[in-house]
Amino acid sequence: MTGSVPPMPGLPGRLREVDLRLAPERAGAVDALEIAAYLEADGLSDEQLRDRYGAQGLFQAAELLYAQRGSGQALNRRVRRPAPAFPWRTLLRGPLYLLPGVTGLLVTGTLGPGATAAFVFAAAFGWGHVMLLAALRYAEPLGVPGRALRAALVGGTLVGVLGGALTAAGLAGPGQLALGALVGGVVALASGAAGVLLAFGRMGVFTVAFAAPLLAAGVALTQPSLPAALAALGLLAAMPTYAAWSVTRVPGTLPISWTTFAPGLRLAAYGWALATAFVALGTRLGAGALLPLVLSAGGLEAGVWHAQERLQHAAREARDLGALRGRGRLTVMLVAAGYALVLALGVRLLGDPALGGPGLSPDLPTVIPASGAALLLSAWLANHGRAPLLLALWTGAALLLTCTSLSPTLLLPLLALSLLVPTLSALQDPRSYR
Repeated sequence: MTGSVPPMPGLPGRLREVDLRLAPERAGAVDALEIAAYLEADGLSDEQLRDRYGAQGLFQAAELLYAQRGSGQALNRRVRRPAPAFPWRTLLRGPLYLLPGVTGLLVTGTLGPGATAAFVFAAAFGWGHVMLLAALRYAEPLGVPGRALRAALVGGTLVGVLGGALTAAGLAGPGQLALGALVGGVVALASGAAGVLLAFGRMGVFTVAFAAPLLAAGVALTQPSLPAALAALGLLAAMPTYAAWSVTRVPGTLPISWTTFAPGLRLAAYGWALATAFVALGTRLGAGALLPLVLSAGGLEAGVWHAQERLQHAAREARDLGALRGRGRLTVMLVAAGYALVLALGVRLLGDPALGGPGLSPDLPTVIPASGAALLLSAWLANHGRAPLLLALWTGAALLLTCTSLSPTLLLPLLALSLLVPTLSALQDPRSYR
């Protein structure tokens, strides 16, 4: 057999037999030491390799074998990693977001216009407040920033008290000042506690914390009375707060300082602009128009999370920056379009008379999907440091919706398209794929 094999340069004649036998292992080896281990495993000692195979010893034979063509191919083989799975569990967060709002709305509906006005303020304030809490949570990813989160929760409650009082007094009269302060503080506290629990992924604790307040709010709605409403407000303040306080019992290392809160406050300002725009949109189209967006909020978070995971996967797989950017643009655009498509199908089903759906505004099939795409692109950009730009865009949208007669069916698609420009710009930066 050996006589039919052409000699390999640098190999003693009989060592070619060993090379033929070890060819598969040699191709997968990463260095000559691994070849030496294979030789030893085959029972070939220094003496045998010198006397029978013409080598100078074990390690010299291993180096000769590793020097042959085809060695170390495993070093050049691309490692294929599976694409990240979609985080389906996050979809549950959308309906959970409804619990604080529905509970507060059921209670305030029995207390009059002052309470309702305070609730609207506190609910809108909660959009930015929750973003601040999430930013604080991820500022200390390996621990629990308890002191900072508790300080933000208390501060948000004080803003809710003051804002609720002023809103109720301004819209319903000075006599509603105390009631507005109570409702604004409770709703701000409850929404902040909800943000803390969701930031830590405690969805089970979240559900338990809001179950009793929701039940009490239902009782207050079916049997309206001031004691029942106050009892429901008490439960809404106490149970979520106790749960959030328990989660943040570890003090953490983040100090209560401007340096700690400043990055989160930029995100919070963007969140408040976002809330103002959608309050204006709800005023135009009815509050029920926002229900698909609230219910699908978990899908929005899942989409942003999945898009970033796919970008990280692409960064590990792509061979050059041009290919990486191409995959990045395709990934983010497809996720945004997919979320908009899901919302469009949802609105169509809700408005289908054949399925018993309620009559919907003719603007919704355009406005809701466009709003969804704009929200998803905004959320992705916010995670990449574009909060000042987003603050300006959404503030402008809020002003246009409030102060002009510009149709939302034109404004929201234009806003979604305008967000493509900074998105494509961000995707040019390799840091966006981390």
